[in-house]
Amino acid sequence: MQSLKTIALTNMLLLALPILAAAAIEDYFVQTGWLAMNHTEVVVLDARQAPLYLLGHVDGAYSVPRSEFLDKRGGVKSLVPTTTDFEILMERFGITPDTTVITYAEHDNPYAARLAWTLRYHGHEKTLVLDGGYEKWSREGHPTSMLPTTTAVPSEYRVTSPGEARAEVDYVLTRLGNPGVLVWDTRTTEEYLGTRIRADRGGHIPGAVHLNWTELQHEVNGVKVLRPEPEIRALLAAHNINDGQEIIAHCQTGIRSSYATLVLQALDYNQVKNYDGSWIEWANNPDLPIVVGAETSQSDEIALLRK
Repeated sequence: MQSLKTIALTNMLLLALPILAAAAIEDYFVQTGWLAMNHTEVVVLDARQAPLYLLGHVDGAYSVPRSEFLDKRGGVKSLVPTTTDFEILMERFGITPDTTVITYAEHDNPYAARLAWTLRYHGHEKTLVLDGGYEKWSREGHPTSMLPTTTAVPSEYRVTSPGEARAEVDYVLTRLGNPGVLVWDTRTTEEYLGTRIRADRGGHIPGAVHLNWTELQHEVNGVKVLRPEPEIRALLAAHNINDGQEIIAHCQTGIRSSYATLVLQALDYNQVKNYDGSWIEWANNPDLPIVVGAETSQSDEIALLRK
């Protein structure tokens, strides 16, 4: 009898525990239709260049200069802003920790994802990227404006739970060759091979897997949008970018890789980091190893590090 009571009590306690829902695409990327119905209940941030904002923007959106969410420290540009600078930015747009924030740019511009990743890194989980960007929004006839949005009433914002989805250079270096860690190079093929050089050196991080971030999108009615989930999962699997590993994404300055990072998080990959220092930091440090070309296998690239 006692055992039956114990089982019943245990079941009651289990039912009372909160259920941790798995991540989903719609938790990270929002559709234009949803925003059209809810735009008065959220704060919308425009991550495009200022002239584009003045030519037309989502009605009620605020323009966020890139310098406000990309920092330069130690000679490395495009790093995540400090906690203090982030708090000041949120307060300027009247954002509180309870505010749902939608970011957007052009349909094929990953800066919206970088801004969203910045918010999420600082613990603001209620942040989504507008899939299809301004092009999809405007083509569908949703409200736009050319007049700057009225200045928001400043809020008070304090970061209480900063995220962990960021890797620094030493973190990446010490994990090269670790079978449980995969470095994902989200740049173009030319950048990966080193035929297009945008830093002191060209090439890629030893052992890195290459998949251009643009492959995560496809074109629908002339607008780039996120591919359907089954297609994305198949694409990642074909490049051995699998859950169960820690994935460190990078590009030139951590912008394009922010999009890739959000996609992985939306697919419920458990260990994902964005290396925001990225290639510009890695290649400009002559003490860090690189590989040029694609003649050497990934395992052999790692083996070279041990010689």
